[in-house]
Amino acid sequence: MAHDAGGVILLFGGTTEGRQAAALLDRLGLFFIYSTKTRVEPFASSHGEFRHGALDKAALEELVTSRGVRIVIDAAHPFASRLHASVFKVCQRLAIRLIRFDRAFVPLPDIAGLHPVAGFPEAIALLERLEPAKLLALTGVQSVAPLRPWWERNDMLLRILPSLASMELARHEGFPEAKLLPMNPDGPDEALEALVREHGVDCLLAKESGESGFFSSKLRVAERCGIPVIVIRRPSVPAFDTVVFSVDELEKCLTEHPALKPLRTGYTTGACAAAATKAAMIALLDGTAPESVTITLPSGKVASFGIVSYRVEQGSARCGVRKFAGDDPDVTHGLLIVSEVVLVPGGGLDEVRFLQGEGVGRVTLPGLEIPPGEPAINLVPRRMIRECVAAELRQRGLRSAVAVTISAPGGEVVAHKTMNARLGITGGISILGTSGEVVPYSMEAWLASIRQSIAVAAANGCTTLVLTSGLRSERHLRTLYPGLPELASIHYGNFIGRTLELVRENGGFSHVIVGVMLAKATKLAQGEADLSSRVVSLDPRWLATLAADLGYSPAITSQLADLRLVRNMTEIVPFGSDEPLYPAIAKACHRACRQWLPDTPLTFVLFDMEGRAVVLG
Repeated sequence: MAHDAGGVILLFGGTTEGRQAAALLDRLGLFFIYSTKTRVEPFASSHGEFRHGALDKAALEELVTSRGVRIVIDAAHPFASRLHASVFKVCQRLAIRLIRFDRAFVPLPDIAGLHPVAGFPEAIALLERLEPAKLLALTGVQSVAPLRPWWERNDMLLRILPSLASMELARHEGFPEAKLLPMNPDGPDEALEALVREHGVDCLLAKESGESGFFSSKLRVAERCGIPVIVIRRPSVPAFDTVVFSVDELEKCLTEHPALKPLRTGYTTGACAAAATKAAMIALLDGTAPESVTITLPSGKVASFGIVSYRVEQGSARCGVRKFAGDDPDVTHGLLIVSEVVLVPGGGLDEVRFLQGEGVGRVTLPGLEIPPGEPAINLVPRRMIRECVAAELRQRGLRSAVAVTISAPGGEVVAHKTMNARLGITGGISILGTSGEVVPYSMEAWLASIRQSIAVAAANGCTTLVLTSGLRSERHLRTLYPGLPELASIHYGNFIGRTLELVRENGGFSHVIVGVMLAKATKLAQGEADLSSRVVSLDPRWLATLAADLGYSPAITSQLADLRLVRNMTEIVPFGSDEPLYPAIAKACHRACRQWLPDTPLTFVLFDMEGRAVVLG
């Protein structure tokens, strides 16, 4: 789950270097926002949040200040001149550390047929002189507009990335779909050469994109095929203070920066309960508690826990471990997790009985992995506790049943900050954890909570689900659907796509209602599965095009095209069902939801800040 904690790193990507930088930040445990101009498919990331949409200087400055950005990494394409300039000026004005992660230059070889040019206008002028019968442009979908004077009058093929966003942009610009070649540029020379020969290409157009842009391959193929290649030279960039050309150089900059430190990993309540149980077993069997214990976590890592309190009495022992959540904003951070163990005469050999202690909840509803009536100690923590008990008994040649009481003083108060009450867990917190570790700002932790909420709703007879981002939109929906039980309300946070997939995987629901506030809806309408960025990743051109298609005046579409913040949209077009714009956005959102939940009847509700609704479906 993405959060802000002491500032974040803003990473401009959409390139090989961008993905390399993201992988490094994940490895270093540094939370970052991965920003691209066009929509990209989000990749697996433990600490990354994705946004897309062009940013002018004003929008960029708002993003940096509102999110507490402490460092910017510009790993965008070398030809993103406007972005480089904006980033440089904003970072300079706000005194934000800026690192340019650039591509190493590939020297232009001295070969016949190589024509360097300064930009697209010069390239078109040269094409007019060379008069190729069929041009293959390897300059990407962003070059459709600047090359329009050529492809509208001449035969040109355009290689673009095989992504939905690239295809949509090409269609939007009116480029002939039959002339598009959607394919990745990372194939061998032979693949590009075969393409040239198959289509009878007699001229290539390329950018000086560096080795990671496979620039050398393009030059080799042109020479091998004996055809001219026009190369658009890399534009000049601002005088960045820090420029790196490798992941190692970038890592050195980040780890040496005084304001940066990796986010610390913590330990789950389940791992703490297991460690406290191990210490309590040692105290019970040996008469005194150790100062610390070491256990193997389900993730395979070995972790040590200090024992901060203990008590040994006749027939029982009690030890406590202080919960450490690292840099994750976990509400249980700092709680004392206590385990009291007692040997049970006459019980089944090696049996472990789990009892509810102070501050630990009790399960009261079906649908969770623990049946009603049991203390809310999940399956993996139970297994860890059993292993600790068995190991200490076995080490001393003993066999006995053991009663284990897990408690968390203060847990009942802390539980009010969790979803436990809604899940039917009463009296305290849950003892949780699948890996034993708390990864700061983990999306997996949030999705596990969503999965659990869906399972409880299904097990308790809810046939209709209400999906909202949080309490505010839930309150708005309750005014429309007051009869739905609280159990039916699921908070997806930002992860609308994955939540709908989890609903589909669970099955058994006859109706799903999705409520989304306008700002997030503009992202969902464009197919985004993750709605997380506070600064709305809206492409104003998309909104302006939608309005134009609906018949709005040029004056309104022009204002929408210049829109910086979605909250200003209602000042241009008043919110309501009678304005075609908002039902159209709701329809696009409904269509987007269908890609994750294709069959279940679905109603989409679009809200503005005042809670006024546009209902579709």
